[in-house]
Amino acid sequence: MEDAVTFEPGQPTPMGCLESEDGAVNFTLAAPGKNSAWLVLRPHGSEKEMLQPLDAKMHRTDHTWHIRAKLGSRATGARYAWLLDPPLDEEGKPLPSAKRIIDPYARSLDSPNATKWNVRGEQRYGPMALVPDKRFLQAFDWQGVKSPGYHLKDLIFYEAHVRGFTKNPDSSLQTSENAGTFLGFLEKIPYLVELGVNCVEFLPVFEFDETNVPRKHPNTGDWLCNYWGYMTVSFFVPMQRFDGRDRDSASITGFKTLVRELHRAGIEVCLDVVYNHTGEGNWGSTWSSLDAIARPQYYLLSKGHHTNYTGCGNTVNANDPLCMDFIIESLRYWVVEMHVDAFRFDLASCLTRGPNGQVMGEPPLMRRIAEDPDLRHVKMIAEPWDCSWPDGYLVGRFPGCGKQWGEWNGIFRDKVRCFLKGDQGAKGDFASRMCGSADLYKNSGRKPHHSVNFITAHDGFTLRDLVSYNFKHNGINNEESGDDHNNSWNCGCEGPTGDHGVNSLRERQMRNFLVALFLSAGTPMLVFGDEYGRSQNGCNNGWCQDALSWFSWSDCAREKDRLVRFTRLIIQLRKTYAHIFCREDFMSEKDIWWRVDWEDPYNYLCYVLHDHKASNGYSGLLIAFNAGHEHRNCDLPLGKKWYRIIDTNLASPDDFCDNETNATRIDGGNYGMPPYSCIVLKCMQDKTGALSYKESDDKYAQQQAISEQVKQVAAFVTRRVSGCLLDLTVDPGAVHAASMMLRKASMAGIVLDLDEEDDEDDGNGSDEKQGPDHALIKRLSSLTVLPPPGPEPTEEEIVTRKQNRLVRKLSRSIVPPVEDDDPSSEQDGEYIQAPSKMNFEPAPRTGGDVSGGATEEALCSVKFSVECQATKPGEAVFVVGSSPCLGNWAPAKALRLKTGPTSFPNWASGEVSLPPGSIEFKLLIGPEAGTGAGARWEGGANRQCEPQAGKGQATLTCKWGASGATVSFD
Repeated sequence: MEDAVTFEPGQPTPMGCLESEDGAVNFTLAAPGKNSAWLVLRPHGSEKEMLQPLDAKMHRTDHTWHIRAKLGSRATGARYAWLLDPPLDEEGKPLPSAKRIIDPYARSLDSPNATKWNVRGEQRYGPMALVPDKRFLQAFDWQGVKSPGYHLKDLIFYEAHVRGFTKNPDSSLQTSENAGTFLGFLEKIPYLVELGVNCVEFLPVFEFDETNVPRKHPNTGDWLCNYWGYMTVSFFVPMQRFDGRDRDSASITGFKTLVRELHRAGIEVCLDVVYNHTGEGNWGSTWSSLDAIARPQYYLLSKGHHTNYTGCGNTVNANDPLCMDFIIESLRYWVVEMHVDAFRFDLASCLTRGPNGQVMGEPPLMRRIAEDPDLRHVKMIAEPWDCSWPDGYLVGRFPGCGKQWGEWNGIFRDKVRCFLKGDQGAKGDFASRMCGSADLYKNSGRKPHHSVNFITAHDGFTLRDLVSYNFKHNGINNEESGDDHNNSWNCGCEGPTGDHGVNSLRERQMRNFLVALFLSAGTPMLVFGDEYGRSQNGCNNGWCQDALSWFSWSDCAREKDRLVRFTRLIIQLRKTYAHIFCREDFMSEKDIWWRVDWEDPYNYLCYVLHDHKASNGYSGLLIAFNAGHEHRNCDLPLGKKWYRIIDTNLASPDDFCDNETNATRIDGGNYGMPPYSCIVLKCMQDKTGALSYKESDDKYAQQQAISEQVKQVAAFVTRRVSGCLLDLTVDPGAVHAASMMLRKASMAGIVLDLDEEDDEDDGNGSDEKQGPDHALIKRLSSLTVLPPPGPEPTEEEIVTRKQNRLVRKLSRSIVPPVEDDDPSSEQDGEYIQAPSKMNFEPAPRTGGDVSGGATEEALCSVKFSVECQATKPGEAVFVVGSSPCLGNWAPAKALRLKTGPTSFPNWASGEVSLPPGSIEFKLLIGPEAGTGAGARWEGGANRQCEPQAGKGQATLTCKWGASGATVSFD
């Protein structure tokens, strides 16, 4: 029997839907000029829809419709939509053809998850809004993690696509269903830390319809898709297809978890947002929202028709009061609720246009953003142009109305490209861009860091293609699209070639571009994949290309010691000399010494940046570019000692000296520079102040800890949505203990892979009534076998028992239990938990028998022999497994193997005693001291073997990286 649904007038605020403490839901919709409204409602678990008319006398305040619904035992998951002025049948009910309108303030939709990416069914995309699980909105466990809070000048943006970053099969995620999702991206955070970027700029993550592309790939016949996502459906909903879990609102916790872990790792989050147009009505889309609610208020119109300042149609009327409220509330939501640090506004010039379509000097929307208490501290970045020329090109003059916006500096991109490919007469503009573009930003009171410098972006050539193609190759889009003006140069051959000279020049040019990007004054942005040379085969408009745009982790690995290394080191050099490059003031004669003939049209440029913070005599950086076909000698300032840090003409690792102590001193008065090369030299009086750009041991250990953390979090959240949530009715100490157990397990190399019971609902709504952390408590308590039933405990006793079990389980999960011969010990009748097949399986403990019940006579004598060449100096191989002498899976207690100059790479242990039967173990590489810190676990499943008592000395032989193990007997 379904719960009865009752209705009340409700309240006109807040916009959208809001579930109250009693389970009732208030629905609101601002719709000026509409005379009638109906709420379409489908309660959770019901196949029947209700059509509830709203009485204007009771349910309308000004132009806002509102109604409150009591949905019985469960409001979460109820589907709803609006009908406005629908056509009616003879009985006065809306016709089936009436437009169903998506609530523009909805926090969740019932659209499909990642498994249905670009799946075309019989029915076109047309989701309903749903009442989200309020726990996901109000009770997410941020674990005290805060934003790093960097200044804009210190950011290094990394533009990336959530799906494209990990969808490639070579991503090697521990959970395959997370490929191309928020949680898949999370697993790659250690890579970002190692690379050195500190702000990820995500391409659109608001819900969009990727299926709304009516074209097929001309070669494969597969449907193309809206890969980039610049066709927003809902401005409050994280993209459902960026989450692999088949659960309502799961993308909310997926996104929040990714943000939290990025922040924990010291990386901020910037969203590429599209408030200039929407996906409504494009290519015959069948869903409706803003256009059906209030077209003149939400869209810029001309004679009743949509205007197109965006190139995508339906330009948003951003400075209309109703539309402004909508945009501000959306931004607030992503800042306050989702903890986003920055926004990059796509085609931001559209947002400055008034009702007549003209650019405004003081746009009300910009004023609202500047004065809003929740948005004033947020970093705002404009793409300062739209598709109307020239009035829409606002580089250097975007109106922030009191707030200093950063800008994508398209002039930096164009001028750097022209200079480095050898266009004559370009060095003056190039020099201005390298010094922070004072001509663009100084007069408006802005600083060098308000120039977001970039060479490439998602739209246009990748860095590899920029030096490999003169022309776009976009035929695979099955349309004529993309810019013909790219300022690119193929270095002598269009596309891939076997010509060594051409390929060498291309590699050199990519390094030249990276030097220009990261050693310029301003805030740099790198596009994901450019660090290894990702190619799109000459396609400079990959908006509808899915697989073509994926990050290749195998290609990245092949470039680890070449271009990736160069990128990582140049980022570290920038950070090391942040006082020179991450500037708050523009350069003057006291900061820079130009050594160039400005009258010479040839593109040779040399200058010295003085290091005012040098503590041991004079120091400075000499930077020179030879961007032409001639060989040039760089004349070095006399009377100073110069050491080579970078020479892009040299092959790796000589192209970049990662430790100034080892830098080559340049004797003589000049340095020869071949065509299209760049050098960076450092003046040092001696090497006492030499710096290193290599990873320190501490940073390496930090990266390993982050790697273990994110893997554990990804596995945990994938399986347990409620594990992300807090419940204030549960003792905070128990919640803290649960989180501590998970973190400590990760640090110990243990992955908690627990029972698979349903997390959503047990049928009686108990989890809903008890709160989200009861599910977490239940999950953790399931690790312990409970004592036999006794008298019915009180509620207080139940809570106390659960907390005690958490504490005991925490201690047993991290270190092996201590032997206790006292028969009255609390551990009597309990179980030791040992990970097996990535799970905790019980091994009964009795008395002081550490061998699991085997008698001394039944033990097997075993030695381990392992072939491993993956160790570094100071490291050893360890065996950890399901036996006390193998550490009970604790790395700090693992069995250490030894080798020597003549025996390496073979590692051997002494004799150990193991019980007969199946033994599970894994290999570790860690510090010789055997502390367990920073241990690297081998991949794959646990190894298994079965030594047998009575057969003599057994030797278990295996090889690092190869599965299985063999047993031989002496």
